[in-house]
Amino acid sequence: MKLDLEKDLMQNEIPTNKWLWKETQPEVIRNKSIDVKLPLSQKNELIIRKLIDFVRYSQDPDLNKKENQDYLRPAVGLAAPQIGSNTNMFFARFEWDVETGDVEEFAMINPKITAKSDQIAFLEGGEGCLSVDKDIKGVVPRSYKIQIEAYEWLSKQKVDLTLRGYHAIVFQHEIEHNQGKLYHDKINKDSPNFIDENWIAI
Repeated sequence: MKLDLEKDLMQNEIPTNKWLWKETQPEVIRNKSIDVKLPLSQKNELIIRKLIDFVRYSQDPDLNKKENQDYLRPAVGLAAPQIGSNTNMFFARFEWDVETGDVEEFAMINPKITAKSDQIAFLEGGEGCLSVDKDIKGVVPRSYKIQIEAYEWLSKQKVDLTLRGYHAIVFQHEIEHNQGKLYHDKINKDSPNFIDENWIAI
């Protein structure tokens, strides 16, 4: 998706790093988010729109150039606490093929994990986070497969999703933001690079 800033933004501001809240602001980042009522209030609708615009903009190399003074680290997902709101919402965007337009987008309202596998997976390159400025290295173990219930705002319907691998890892990362947790909480403090032989590398 190539964003047209005059037509495609879902709210009035160009996304900026100034929107982001960091782990140095635990009053929000470490606070548990609350479920929101549907239909969304005007305030909460603005939040989901900002989450969508931030991720889409951050993934657009024509608009978000590395030489920009306010360059955004490209995001796959962003949760509401990361822009200062302890509401149980996040947006994730998987751009598989720019040329063919193969993209999946999920604007999740009140997401809840209803089941997860015992099988563990991890990202080989580790995880990162826009709310964590330090590059904290280590293996982040997560469930390989999860079941999710939520209201999907873009399609305006309740969804029940079964996710595996990379999808599941991204969703767990974002859902944990809404629980006041960060990815590095899951890294083994005594042995950051520990990998069990049964874990799956993604």
